[in-house]
Amino acid sequence: MFKQLMAIGCTLLLCQMSFADRCPSVKDIKNNSLNGWKIYDSEEGTILVGAREVQYKKLVDQFALAEWVNNKTEHGSIHCYYIDKTGSNLEAYLAKENFHPTLGKKHFWYEVSGYMHCAAGMDRCEFNNPLAGKNQLAMKGKDRVG
Repeated sequence: MFKQLMAIGCTLLLCQMSFADRCPSVKDIKNNSLNGWKIYDSEEGTILVGAREVQYKKLVDQFALAEWVNNKTEHGSIHCYYIDKTGSNLEAYLAKENFHPTLGKKHFWYEVSGYMHCAAGMDRCEFNNPLAGKNQLAMKGKDRVG
């Protein structure tokens, strides 16, 4: 029984790693379910803390834009921007490192001033962590190269 549960758990973990990721939903932000995402001040590039973080989570209302920033690391980072109920920019973004846009047959990313943007909606602005893919291939078998 334990082996079956472990097999199911491992399968679910591998499936989760193989799917594209997306920006957190407004509900996730408000419920503090950020799973590795950090909130940064747009002007200063510092992590939001204290009252400013609380205010951001209170005011966030709608996804606006995803942006891929090639920050001189191997894979860059994803920035997710949101607006409040009046449509105003919240002067902050959520970020996660080591991701790049998913560019397949149906991708919604476009280049603006050297950055890749996606404003097609959270469900269409997908991105991958290439490091997770390499780890996944390594776990599938020693005869696979990845």
